[in-house]
Amino acid sequence: MKAGPDAEADALGDEEDIAMFVQALAGVNMDYRRVLSLLIPRLAALEERGDTAGAERLIQEIQAIINAPERPEH
Repeated sequence: MKAGPDAEADALGDEEDIAMFVQALAGVNMDYRRVLSLLIPRLAALEERGDTAGAERLIQEIQAIINAPERPEH
């Protein structure tokens, strides 16, 4: 873990990223949230394994889900 001003800046950046993610997630319908709830843990596992290519593909898939037009609810 880093110490000093860089660590504090990283922590603040992480908090901002989390806040932006939570705000964006709030605008996603429930069907997409269910899919994302499955994909995000996979992303974390890919990151832990160091599978950058797999993580990038999954990030593109997540972005496509978030940016897709909403389907009408039945």
